Amino acid sequence: MENNELITIYHEVLEGKRSRFPNHTFTGEQGKINLTNLTRYVIEKHLNIPVNEIPNHIDAKILWEHRLRPPALVQGWGFIDLIQHAYPKQFFPWQFKQVSYGYWSGEKGRQRAIEAVKYVIEKKCRIPIFEVPQQINSTFLKKHGLSGIFKVFGDSPYQMINAVYPNKFQPWEFSNVPLNYWKNEVNIKQMMDILLFEKLHFATYQEALIELNHRHFPHYRLTGFFQMAFNSRLLNAKNWIVGQIKLSN
Repeated sequence: MENNELITIYHEVLEGKRSRFPNHTFTGEQGKINLTNLTRYVIEKHLNIPVNEIPNHIDAKILWEHRLRPPALVQGWGFIDLIQHAYPKQFFPWQFKQVSYGYWSGEKGRQRAIEAVKYVIEKKCRIPIFEVPQQINSTFLKKHGLSGIFKVFGDSPYQMINAVYPNKFQPWEFSNVPLNYWKNEVNIKQMMDILLFEKLHFATYQEALIELNHRHFPHYRLTGFFQMAFNSRLLNAKNWIVGQIKLSN
């Protein structure tokens, strides 16, 4: 069927002048071609949506309202299948408002999630690797259409990024650490040792006891740690250091 004829018939169906498309319009290989051509026409010409704006404006509801569902069912295609055949290799399923049920489930879904996050960080946004902990959070994911991914990693930015970049970052490098993370003595000691000996370059706990002050915590973006571990009191932090001195004697 010629494209012009297909479009004419489509408008007749849309306007109720025909009850349906002629038999076999969308069957077989030619049917796939007819369906992909019609899909592109509906989106680009009838709805006047630029190709680069398709993920922001097109969803299953819109296409089905424009009578594309029965033809898609002939080929056994869902919404994402229809888009991927009409625009091969131009879009990822997760760029759309909806993905098929179970798309993010299981190990395959987890790998899709990892690939999606990595693509957005490295290709779309070009975020330097050292800035990842500061920039990646639930707001970032929502902005880039990845809200559904967050649940795959237990709603934890750290768990998500650790899956994408294994062992590259520590939980405390993120704006939100896991619940009760700073109630764990091992985590507190790890953070304090990094602050005292790697960041501030104190030689001993004894020197740290004398030199540590309030300003050191916000300077190294550790205000949340200071609050959760020591109730924002320098005396509590110094008492912790005293405890470490006693343990080492």
